[in-house]
Amino acid sequence: MKTALTYSTSSDYPAHREEMLDLYRRSYGKDNQAFYDSFYAGNPLGEPYLFLCHDGNTLVGQENYLRQTLSCNGRLLSAGLGVNTLVDSRYRLLHGVFGRLCSLSLDFLAGKLDLLCAFANEESKKYYLKYYGWQVAARVRVYKKSTRFSGFRAESLLSLFRPGCKRRGLRLARTDEFDPSLLDPVIERCREGSRYTCFHKTSSFLNWKFLRNSHYRIRGYYVMAGDRLSGYCLTYDCGIERRVIDLRIEGDDSVTMDKTLATLTSMTRQDGLSRLVIHAVPGCWYEKALKRHVFIRRWEYECIARPLGETLPRGDWVIQPGDFDMF
Repeated sequence: MKTALTYSTSSDYPAHREEMLDLYRRSYGKDNQAFYDSFYAGNPLGEPYLFLCHDGNTLVGQENYLRQTLSCNGRLLSAGLGVNTLVDSRYRLLHGVFGRLCSLSLDFLAGKLDLLCAFANEESKKYYLKYYGWQVAARVRVYKKSTRFSGFRAESLLSLFRPGCKRRGLRLARTDEFDPSLLDPVIERCREGSRYTCFHKTSSFLNWKFLRNSHYRIRGYYVMAGDRLSGYCLTYDCGIERRVIDLRIEGDDSVTMDKTLATLTSMTRQDGLSRLVIHAVPGCWYEKALKRHVFIRRWEYECIARPLGETLPRGDWVIQPGDFDMF
């Protein structure tokens, strides 16, 4: 007899926290409370959208979205960022849990959000694209730069080219928390002047998602061009790499970007790390700067999106790894 499953929607993460952690534990064989709490608790944009499947009292599937804002040529859109879609392995065949959750979320969120975005694994991505109206929004390139010479290997030798140094007139000022009175006016000018699509983050959002994150230990910096606050940068160290999690510079200024990359390279080398990693959508405003600083393209991944109202924004996107759980 086929199992009778029940489907529901919720925005009450605390009420479902333990069963969501239990589903994660059953699926991956480990517990990671800080990982989930960093996603679902405290988002200044509002509570998450949870789409849940139960077999009796046991959670066997979920498709969840975090509230997120998208800037499209300076116009703000309401978006949902898909995270932690997961179905218990015993329910992946015959029961149709994944498809029912997808249909439930689309029906529920229509009229509430402008679009959905996600980074999906290859298996689920093909179903999103084929059956549920999702589209590839952007292909994102992962660039890496060697920062230390460690032997006569091709990658190591590249560290001798454009090794980076702290540039006059540019300073990365470390901060434990961004001050909205200082940074939000810069972010707003960035939005007003942008001619592409990107995830829009205020200081309160940056502080919540990154600097107060209990799972990832992330460093925040003000980008100071002389005495002028020109943007922000966030980095995360993993093994021998330093990853640029998010970066925004007012006016998409190429000179400031060049100096920022040189300073980041120098700081990464001085801290004993061997590689600096950053992401770039092909043709975005700073991709040429990466090539000038001898960043080498390593691989690509895709951002997929699903319009819920208007058609999907076309044209250029700028995406950072901090826009997803890509650390």
